Amino acid sequence: MARQTTDATIAKLSVIVVSDYAAGEEKSWEDLRRALRAWAEQEGAPAEELILVESSRFQGRIPSDVVGMVSNMKVFYVDAESSYELKNRAVEAASGDWVAIVDADCIPHRSWLRVLRAAIAEHPDATAVSARTVYPGRSRMERILGLLSRSYLDPGRRGPTRFISGNAAAFRREVYRRHPLPVGMGAFASRIQSEAFLRDSETLWFDPELVVVHDFEGWPMEWDIRRNLGYGTVITRLRDDRLPYARLIRAGVMAIPLIVAGKTFDGIRDCLRCFRHYDVRLHELPLALALTVVTHVAEIPGMLAAYRGQAIAGSQYR
Repeated sequence: MARQTTDATIAKLSVIVVSDYAAGEEKSWEDLRRALRAWAEQEGAPAEELILVESSRFQGRIPSDVVGMVSNMKVFYVDAESSYELKNRAVEAASGDWVAIVDADCIPHRSWLRVLRAAIAEHPDATAVSARTVYPGRSRMERILGLLSRSYLDPGRRGPTRFISGNAAAFRREVYRRHPLPVGMGAFASRIQSEAFLRDSETLWFDPELVVVHDFEGWPMEWDIRRNLGYGTVITRLRDDRLPYARLIRAGVMAIPLIVAGKTFDGIRDCLRCFRHYDVRLHELPLALALTVVTHVAEIPGMLAAYRGQAIAGSQYR
């Protein structure tokens, strides 16, 4: 049965849409069109405001048809480049009690706003509510890679979690402002924010009915994701020694085999817990488990870049 909520329990909600991948390319505009179409077609009441935030260097370059796709959309230009900077600045500009931050290459289900409002009403102690991210599932490999790349944030059931989805999540705006996303550590450094929330005894919530479909561009995208994940794993713990396993990672490059082994073990556990939620069949599970090793080994170049103080060359992430 669909969950219901009443107008009296609905907090004022702002939706923030950000392009974090391949920004400014023709494909990114098409992704944005599909996402905005989904926001315009949501069930029930729309969000009180929808903010499309973009770097000021793109001012005048957003296609004219995009600007008018959602009636209450505001286009907000800021002098910033990284996706985390854009998100932080948009949260400051938003007027909602809650802010939902969703990447432009993620398509929300039509029930997304309704489910989110119900979760906020049902869990007034929550500080953040995370969505489940899946890939379109056009092939076996796409479903398996969706499982491998996204299930680490997925507890497999509705309830408290230690993580916040970087693709689609909602936050109490006042708490987010106290702990904004960390800038200067790449596109996968949000663990610093979620751990700060937990140290303040905030409740992080996961709702499996809150689903977005993330675009997938094949193995080049997967390799890019993995390099950035490896970079984020190391750089965040070099900067913040309060994060889990910071002591191990601060041992230096010689820790990389142990990091990969630990992440592979966690990845296998994630696969076994969540494979059905990502439409991976039981007979496909051995391939998924084998690819868990491959994908975590692919994070090593990013780890090395972080240890060497280098940026990741050629990444589409911002």
